[in-house]
Amino acid sequence: MPRCLGLFAAIAFVGALAAAPILTPKDHYFLRDGQPFFWLGDTAWTIPNLYTPAEAEAYLDHRAHQGFTIINVMMVFTGGPGMKPVSEDVGGNLPFLNWNPATPNESYFKNVDRVLEVARRKNLILAIMPTGGTSGTFVKKQHIFTEANAREYGRWLGRRYKNVPNLIWVNGFDLKSSEYPEITKALAAGLQEGDGGEHLITFHPGGGNSSSYFHTEKWLAYNTIQTWSDYWRIHSLVLADYCRLPVKPVVLAEGAYEEGPEYPSRPITPLVVRKQAWWAFLAGGFHTYGHNDMWRKNPTWRQSLDSPGARQMGVLKQLLSSHTWWTLLPDQSVIAVGHGSDKDLNAAACSMNGDWAILYFSTRNPVTVDFGKITTSENVRATWINPETGDATLAGVFPNSGLRPLTPALSSEDAVLLLEATRDKVSAPVAR
Repeated sequence: MPRCLGLFAAIAFVGALAAAPILTPKDHYFLRDGQPFFWLGDTAWTIPNLYTPAEAEAYLDHRAHQGFTIINVMMVFTGGPGMKPVSEDVGGNLPFLNWNPATPNESYFKNVDRVLEVARRKNLILAIMPTGGTSGTFVKKQHIFTEANAREYGRWLGRRYKNVPNLIWVNGFDLKSSEYPEITKALAAGLQEGDGGEHLITFHPGGGNSSSYFHTEKWLAYNTIQTWSDYWRIHSLVLADYCRLPVKPVVLAEGAYEEGPEYPSRPITPLVVRKQAWWAFLAGGFHTYGHNDMWRKNPTWRQSLDSPGARQMGVLKQLLSSHTWWTLLPDQSVIAVGHGSDKDLNAAACSMNGDWAILYFSTRNPVTVDFGKITTSENVRATWINPETGDATLAGVFPNSGLRPLTPALSSEDAVLLLEATRDKVSAPVAR
């Protein structure tokens, strides 16, 4: 079984629920209270400046109840595709005095403080970009950021939020990883000087890029990937970062947003949303979901909170959380025939203990499965899971040897197959 190095790219946290969950990566692991923590992200870039306090709290409360654990946020938002740049908050406060990042506007950041505190009460972690937006507006277009003021801004932020427990710093300006690396490094240095290294730092790249350009930088705690429109690259990009040395966790932080109108690969349907998430998890990483209406704050943002894709992220989390997901290793060899490719890729992972495996079928085409991957018992229970609803259908109990063709017996467009070691006797399959 190909294992690369270490275990499944688990993200978790150390510390009590109400105490500081300081992030301390160890190989592919982070722990919280000694237990693996399930990273399920959502994206709300514009929460600090476009949402009122009541709206922000309503959003955070909803996502917490849905099982999301991480929220992507920008402290300073400079616009997105098809959006008018908006840098001030709902109170009309601008982030910087005289548009100089070295002189932050205290009034603006009080709103950021409030969002962090509301999230903390709801046990949510915020992954915060100090600034970002369309193609690095403040860096590449307006040249507001320099090495000097980026470092000073980072130092100010680090000091201000040193004791805030529910915070991850997300370096970067929505640009290619190789653009303006000197400013990126200056911001990272400032953040660490300000908080003494209390918080993890990652880098959020522009579309089609990974933070692994900075992989050997000591400040980079875990890798972040953005695929934008090319969502079918997720599995290969996540797996590549999973296997890098030194070992670091990897998160798909931005794929294609549900119902996003700007992608050449649209429509971004609930099926596409499920593909992105399952590909990321079974390649050894984690996934951050997003809906077009939420991050833009379209008039229908409240309705989008219960979109099919958002609900189905809960199905994924519930299924994996009911098993020892942190023992999973990416293993495409579980699929003997029928890997598929590109938008129709099938993916698999197997427990390092050999007691269970999980496969994602992105279509309903037949796939030949290697039941010999389950090694801790003579028999294997195979169960179809509907990734839309979580409903389970027994496929049968089989010997743990040989290759068997299986076809999803579900009404959904895609399917999940769960293989588990069992003492049950071999039985004729209920469904193929």
